[in-house]
Amino acid sequence: MTFITSSRKPSPDVRRLAKEIAFALDLPYVQRGKSGLRTMDAEDPVIIFLSGAKKGGQLFDLTVRGKIVFSMLITNVLISERTGPFHHGFVVRERDLYDALSPHMQVVFDADAPGPIVFAGTQKMQYILQVMV
Repeated sequence: MTFITSSRKPSPDVRRLAKEIAFALDLPYVQRGKSGLRTMDAEDPVIIFLSGAKKGGQLFDLTVRGKIVFSMLITNVLISERTGPFHHGFVVRERDLYDALSPHMQVVFDADAPGPIVFAGTQKMQYILQVMV
């Protein structure tokens, strides 16, 4: 089972984004508390980990069996009201992102997406993530 977690003491922005991504991907958000990622990895082989970055963004790390298989820096998060229908998963506009994420989570490729990664969040919100891989 895949789940999403954040750093032990996440900033409110990191926690909020982690919960929104968990909702969009239909995955549980797990608070780590004092648990280390290695402890959590023994129970669940796939973990999406969000943490704050020193460069002013959030780090998105995808680990499989204790090894980071994909990492990106979320440089900007654009939030708007969702006008279309709700759907689970990420919509990505770049083929490289699709190829890296699709084996591990629900992802749809759309070359006409309004941003590199788009997903539907709670409260009729739409999120566009500007990322650096």
